[in-house]
Amino acid sequence: MHTIASRHGTCNGGWSRRVYIWHVTEKQGQARIGMLLSVLNLYLLAVAVAAAVVEDEEIAVSYDEYQLLRVYPSTTEQLGLVTDLVNRRKYEGLVSMWSQHLIVKKTPGSGNRTELSADLLSAPQVLDDLVEQLDEGGIPYDVLIHNLEEAIRSENPPIDPENEELESRGGHRLTWRRYHRYKDIDSYLEYLAITYPDICQTEVIGKTSQGRDLKLLKVSTGGDGNKPAIWIDGGLHAREWISPATVTYIMLQLVEFRDLHPELIDSIDWYIMPVANPDGYEYSHSTDRLWRKTRSGTKANKRWGKRTCYGVDANRNWDFHWGEGTTSSSNACADDFRGTKAFSEPETKAMADFIMTRKDQIKIYLTLHSYSQMWLVPWGYKLEKPKDYYDMYILAEKGVEALEAVRGTDYLLGTAGELLYTSSGGSDDWAKGVAGIKYSYTIELPDTGSHGFVLPANEIEPVGQETWAAIKAISRHFTDARIP
Repeated sequence: MHTIASRHGTCNGGWSRRVYIWHVTEKQGQARIGMLLSVLNLYLLAVAVAAAVVEDEEIAVSYDEYQLLRVYPSTTEQLGLVTDLVNRRKYEGLVSMWSQHLIVKKTPGSGNRTELSADLLSAPQVLDDLVEQLDEGGIPYDVLIHNLEEAIRSENPPIDPENEELESRGGHRLTWRRYHRYKDIDSYLEYLAITYPDICQTEVIGKTSQGRDLKLLKVSTGGDGNKPAIWIDGGLHAREWISPATVTYIMLQLVEFRDLHPELIDSIDWYIMPVANPDGYEYSHSTDRLWRKTRSGTKANKRWGKRTCYGVDANRNWDFHWGEGTTSSSNACADDFRGTKAFSEPETKAMADFIMTRKDQIKIYLTLHSYSQMWLVPWGYKLEKPKDYYDMYILAEKGVEALEAVRGTDYLLGTAGELLYTSSGGSDDWAKGVAGIKYSYTIELPDTGSHGFVLPANEIEPVGQETWAAIKAISRHFTDARIP
């Protein structure tokens, strides 16, 4: 027999001296313990299911009253203060840097000049304190976006239910008048492969950490890989919606209007991947408009203990000078987390493996990002330029001139170190330094900050048109070489 004692609390929170004794048999005790364990298991199962539901049905992040400030540090000390403000513990998760770059200022009577700026996003609860710090540091600033949530709501107007069926009248839903979800983009690749089987085929090169296909479109008239090839990817950073939209516009022009430029397909093979980070892209639509990273999970040590932080910056994860310098983070919860190792992400690893098998064929590597209106030439990880920088610059200049001729959009041309900042682990540096692709570029699409990452959808076609003009111009370098 077991003796089980129970103490009862008194009404004043103390303990009574009364002790009650129950006598139970061994069999009864085991039965009661078994029942308690069963109840406990059911409780733990319910908690796990509830957690899974929360994981799948996260509440959308609101950016109501968030403001985007453009600050103008003019000295090294002021630039250091801006960087310090972003990294201060009290601002963690409340202040972030959207961009740091040179901007062109048009000054009446004295032409154009460039000056350094940084775009800071501030939560409303720390905005006054942040502004006070800027004022004390003598750093001027402008407010670019007064309420980010309002900008997000107006960025991509919802589809009218009456027009939903009309969107599919061409066999797909893409319109280039609104930003589409990943399934619509994926179905457009399949539509092109089915409609133009003589020149288009899709290929799945891997899976994301959440199991989505990593899919690209190959456009070719055949030739067993003997023709030069051009690689184009978009959406490596999830929140840069204009990037996948522009890449699909390039696919539209290249394939569906091929009769206007048959030499582009006859002389060149094309490998085009409109969404290189499908998990992150979908999450930026469903939950957090400003999500930048992938969606893999990493255990992180935080002040309150271990927790799982999601995602890796896919443009700091490439195996070329990975982890060098201070422009990527080892903090799994940071927006610029570089990963636990190079190519930790299935997305970057799959892309790299595919490119390496065709590195001798691919002559141009293009990765589309936003924002800043810049055409970036390696190197990004250091200030020094490659030995063949002049060759790369001349070809890029042809692209920039063609782009600007469409509607006068100003683009800056140079290295990331000159125009932005040095950063290691980027895809264009890897394409140049490891895969040996001579002409490797990053194109930072519009705008220059008035809208930033939330560029209105009515800009998709204009941006697509000018970017397509640029790509046609640089591709002529190879079509002209093959003309007898």
